[in-house]
Amino acid sequence: MDFTALCLGALIMTVSAALTGFAVAAARNSGGTGGVWCEATVLDADTHREWLLDCHRARSPRQALRWIRAQAPRLADRIDPPPDVPWAARGTIRPYDPGGPDPAAVLRRRPLDGIADREALRVLEDGGLHVLTAPDGDGLRYRLSARALR
Repeated sequence: MDFTALCLGALIMTVSAALTGFAVAAARNSGGTGGVWCEATVLDADTHREWLLDCHRARSPRQALRWIRAQAPRLADRIDPPPDVPWAARGTIRPYDPGGPDPAAVLRRRPLDGIADREALRVLEDGGLHVLTAPDGDGLRYRLSARALR
């Protein structure tokens, strides 16, 4: 991983952590029981540290899946931004193929996977946990998860 990507990743995580703090506080203060708790996290497999990037309290399993479908490409663009993003100077972002796992591709395919949606809906309606994990080659695992609240 080059220095620019490392700095960009650190900046994204810092901003995400600040924004997530507000979201978690709002969700905790919303009161009531039930619903589905959704999270976007990144886990460092070497240190077992996990960072919360975003969260959402959905009212139903279907709403939770809509959140996951919306977050998957958003997270993919944070991991692997397209070369024409407006916030990067022209030529700054270049294609890179390490030949290993591609978590952004896994996340970009998720909104198109109807079979996974049906299975996830069944699991959530039964009160279970649905997790989408996209590993990269550097020991990080990007996760989108939803679990029923009781």
